[in-house]
Amino acid sequence: MKTVAFLLAALLACASAFAQDDFPSKAVRIVVGFPPGGSTDVSSRIVAEQMAKDWRQPVIVENKPGAASTIAAAFVAAAPADGYTLFNLAPGTHGVTAATYKQLPYDAVKSFAGAGMIATQPFVVVVAADSKTKSMRDLIDAAKARPGQVSYGSTGSGGGPHLVTEVVAHSAGIQLLHVPFKGAAPAAAAAVASQIDFAMVDASAALPFVAGGKLRALAVSTPKRSDLFAGVPTIAESAVPGFSYPSSVGLAAPAATPRDIVLKINAALNRALAEPAVRERLRAIGLEAAPMGAE
Repeated sequence: MKTVAFLLAALLACASAFAQDDFPSKAVRIVVGFPPGGSTDVSSRIVAEQMAKDWRQPVIVENKPGAASTIAAAFVAAAPADGYTLFNLAPGTHGVTAATYKQLPYDAVKSFAGAGMIATQPFVVVVAADSKTKSMRDLIDAAKARPGQVSYGSTGSGGGPHLVTEVVAHSAGIQLLHVPFKGAAPAAAAAVASQIDFAMVDASAALPFVAGGKLRALAVSTPKRSDLFAGVPTIAESAVPGFSYPSSVGLAAPAATPRDIVLKINAALNRALAEPAVRERLRAIGLEAAPMGAE
């Protein structure tokens, strides 16, 4: 029996090693915790297309929106640790939710293995093009005149845009009415329709509406002004001195994913980000490619 057990163990070890050497031998999916249209979704689709060409295997983006992406994060954390299910993460999906949700079915750090960074971008304060609010000062003055009545949209309770806006409100001594949406795209659309007074969304969701004249950008969350929003001041300049909260997106795998598979994912992602066409497509939607090692 000992000999049989040893042989079975050896066969399983060989099979596992072969599977890792052969990775990927089937479709890989990237799970996004927001609806189509936001930076996590669009950035995933851009790199997925290039990684699929590289691997000669499909790379599918699957949207599982809700609860500030914690539903998607829990799904990936519980997925088989074989590299075939990845999560598109950001500061809001991990840093913020880990601090604001009392009970999560996963650990933001221990349940995941970082596979690489995709890109960085600013959050943008936007209002409808015909809004009487022309600046952050106008917005703050309106909130002071109507405490708790000036409404804003975000990607959901506990997400990065929610946190950013509440920090600004706290620093400015104002109270705002939060209206959570299931992603940046519906929040931006609500601002276009004047269903809310303003929205805090990522650059990729704001840029098409701003460029099309349907939204006006009031400020960006990065420490420096963004070339994508010419003439638009930073939040630090216009509302909260010293404020800085850039957004970023990356990929993570379940924690127990073999290290060599994580490194293969990282290498393929970085090869995708090295492609000029990929970098240009990211930049066109407000993202700057930011390749880095898995560590």
